Amino acid sequence: MQGGDYGAPTIDNHAALPRSLNPPALDSSLMRIPLAWKNLVHQPRRLLVAVCGIGFAVVLMFMQLGFRNALFDSTVALHRALDADLVITSVARYSVLINETFSRRRLAQALACASIESARPLYIDTLQSVWKDPASGQTHPIRVLAFDPRDPLLPIDPALAQALVKPGTMLVDRRSKGDYGQPQVGDDIELSGHQTEIVGMFELGTDFANDGNVIMSTQQFRNYYTAPGARTDRLANVDIGALKLKPGASPSAAIAELTAALPDDVQVLTRKEFINRELSFWQTSTPIGFIFMMGTIMGFIVGVVICYQILYSDVDDHMAEFATLKAMGYHNSYFISLVLQESLWLSAFGFVPGIIVAGTLYMLLSALTGLLMDLTTGRVIGVLLLTLAMCIVSGCLALRRVFQADPAELF
Repeated sequence: MQGGDYGAPTIDNHAALPRSLNPPALDSSLMRIPLAWKNLVHQPRRLLVAVCGIGFAVVLMFMQLGFRNALFDSTVALHRALDADLVITSVARYSVLINETFSRRRLAQALACASIESARPLYIDTLQSVWKDPASGQTHPIRVLAFDPRDPLLPIDPALAQALVKPGTMLVDRRSKGDYGQPQVGDDIELSGHQTEIVGMFELGTDFANDGNVIMSTQQFRNYYTAPGARTDRLANVDIGALKLKPGASPSAAIAELTAALPDDVQVLTRKEFINRELSFWQTSTPIGFIFMMGTIMGFIVGVVICYQILYSDVDDHMAEFATLKAMGYHNSYFISLVLQESLWLSAFGFVPGIIVAGTLYMLLSALTGLLMDLTTGRVIGVLLLTLAMCIVSGCLALRRVFQADPAELF
């Protein structure tokens, strides 16, 4: 109030001053500056180290997932290639690796069912099949697949199927491992003690149990694997029965019909069930899948540690600046946003070289081993999400150092 003017209000000339230092106004101006980007790139050497470290973690995760999925994809490559709607196996055969067969009469009984159009046998041998390298004389086990070439069960060229009708011939998987040399069409190879001519190539791929594959006719399979003087024909016992349904037939109804018609020494599965059962065996009954999954987790942890060290060092180098911003009125939400932006930039920087290196290794290993190591869209997205999570977790851990910034330390 002024003098005796008791009714006049007093105007405080300093009341509006603090509005010029209002933190939200400063926030809006500072937010236009790409502070997260500048914090990362102002020291190129540190950024390069960060990219290499995160890229290494990305490659490690890609390779572990690649080996794990190569195990599963390669193991069921035969299942997926099989031309069948339904599959018959022995009840004791819980994996294709298991040498359990069933009587061929079961296929004739299945063919008598109204919904079945065809019932074809697939014969598999891995115990007696031996490949002899003509150059070195060394022998190696190999998987032999046999079926009637006039009605092939696997996708092969019709001309090659016709060539298999000739006795003493076979097809060789071009994706077999290098242990079998460099076989060419027209070569004569000793297979299980018999001279056999290579008349063509096909593609199936190896797995963790089989290093190579050959295809021959059922008649030749009988000649090669029926013991001299044996009372039982090798073709009398079938490894896998491939059934085709008549047009419009329901798979579930056909399975019910077959289950009622067939003895309980066999089981009938859809092809999807056939594949899932094989995958389940490898996932639950072997340690391989668990080992590769642990490798992926370790890659994630390595990435978290590397990214955390980079972010922590960056935050620690700028503690005075963070304290200054706090003294100006900036809240923790701004610093959270800043550090998480740096985390996202680091994940992008590390993922790009990581996927390039991993893709190169996938192609190299696939060519050398014959395993199905494919850089699928799903795997790329999966590792990208893991990389983002890895860097975000690291950013959240580094935020503890930001929160410790005390404006009082400036004075």
